[in-house]
Amino acid sequence: MNRLIFTIALMTVSLSLGVETSTAQIENKYAADVAKFATAPVPAPGGILLVGSSIFRKWVSYASDLAPLPATNRAFGGSQTKDQLFFFEQIVPTSRAGLVVWYCGSNDINAHKKPDAIFKNTKEWINRTRAALPHARIILISVIRAPQKREDGYLALVDEVNKGLRALTADSTDLAYVDVNPVLENSAGESLTECFVEDKLHLTPEGYRRLTSVLHPALEKNWKQP
Repeated sequence: MNRLIFTIALMTVSLSLGVETSTAQIENKYAADVAKFATAPVPAPGGILLVGSSIFRKWVSYASDLAPLPATNRAFGGSQTKDQLFFFEQIVPTSRAGLVVWYCGSNDINAHKKPDAIFKNTKEWINRTRAALPHARIILISVIRAPQKREDGYLALVDEVNKGLRALTADSTDLAYVDVNPVLENSAGESLTECFVEDKLHLTPEGYRRLTSVLHPALEKNWKQP
């Protein structure tokens, strides 16, 4: 009987906390990673900021790959679009960037989030970035059609999200969309195995080499464009 009473009480407390519990979980999960950004050297004004999830976070050679472009990486692994909004103030405004590059949404898909929810969060992030960095341009990177997405039956969702990201940039002077999937796939639209590590989601050095071949010219073009 006492165990039943305790269980009911615990459920009641959890329900009453609602959003607060979820917010605390987000803060505790990523706070340490985000806090490291504040202790890193402050980027020079007008540089390039990479934000998003683990595809960027695991890009350990990004500085040399993108050289001589002045890039700073403030991505944190496992993050979803809602997490980018939660930690926005610690990541974007202090970068003083002239170009912000977004890779996020892959983890939202894995968490069964609907495309509309991903677009809503992405639009809010874009609007907040525009307000914080009014002279910056923004690049949205396509969600990668990784083997994991194919095996889990998520390719249709990935394609829908990418279609929506492309649409967000239509007729916009400060937004651009870059599709990185063609260099990571063969002519039949199948993932190149040499581009993905064992988890079939993240990239190998060859994958990052191919990613760089697309991103470097796109970043250079958009960074120079007023």
